[in-house]
Amino acid sequence: MKIRALLLVSLFALSACASTQRTFSYNSGWPDADVRVGTDRYQVWFHDRDQTVLVLRGEPRPLGQLMAQNVTVYANDASPGILWWGQAANAVLRPIGCYATEVTGSDQMREIQYTCPQPVDVNAAVAQRREEWRRGVSVEAPAAQ
Repeated sequence: MKIRALLLVSLFALSACASTQRTFSYNSGWPDADVRVGTDRYQVWFHDRDQTVLVLRGEPRPLGQLMAQNVTVYANDASPGILWWGQAANAVLRPIGCYATEVTGSDQMREIQYTCPQPVDVNAAVAQRREEWRRGVSVEAPAAQ
């Protein structure tokens, strides 16, 4: 009974966190893209309404499972540098005419804002490319950190 109460309190505290609430505003299903930056693997989710993508380190999994894996499997790993996260986002943003502008977050997860110089129907572009991106996109690792 005590464990259940502790779990409920922990869940409540976690859900009150703004960044957690923001993360859960993304589609909780499978990622839109599986991206390799050098030898590191990232999963990318496009936000339905905002010009942001959520990037998590790891193998393709639904969002909740990958978040849990990042808390356990990658908990002691050093997070790759900011250039790696931007490179992962740009691997899918550039083909649709957009690019990353700001990276926020920590540990094994980042939210990245992007801009599109020309008008783009991002949701349609993602829907058109999603199956190809889920098979994998590879880009070179950044030259420097």
